[in-house]
Amino acid sequence: MREKKWTAIEALRHARHDWMNDIQLIKGFLALNKIDEAARAADHIIVKAVQESKLCNLGMPGMAEMFITFNWEKHKFLLEFEIDDEMVIEKVDDEMVTGFFQSLFSLLERHISDYSGQNLYTGFAEKDGRLMVRIEWDGELFDRSLLMERINQLLQPDEVCGKVMKSDDQDILMEVNF
Repeated sequence: MREKKWTAIEALRHARHDWMNDIQLIKGFLALNKIDEAARAADHIIVKAVQESKLCNLGMPGMAEMFITFNWEKHKFLLEFEIDDEMVIEKVDDEMVTGFFQSLFSLLERHISDYSGQNLYTGFAEKDGRLMVRIEWDGELFDRSLLMERINQLLQPDEVCGKVMKSDDQDILMEVNF
């Protein structure tokens, strides 16, 4: 998976496009007099902005950029993330965490035939002073046994302490500590 370096203008253009889509959605609901839906859409926008802010405040700019810009490019799955409110993490190696996720995203992309509603959810929290990420895959995959073998290899380095907690036909749940 290649890592695109965003210029300030490109990033602003994509962010503006996202904001315009969000505003148009709310305006559409209001035009149809669907006040509750407009309020839900506004709440969703607020939650997304708060999560992006928390992500940026983790002190890992490379990972934050990758996560915020991921869905701006064409991928076979959507990436969602949530940051726990009570995180107090000491030093985390941004390059190592970013590299881990680049490898994981690349593995998943190679094991998906086409986009059909696949999602990768990531939840960031603190566990024993370390960054803990709970990763949940929901979607179709092919050559699942090879993918699981490669995920287990990815979880082996000394800096990464992780394990697959669940794996079935459509779901993979893992926890990784950095």
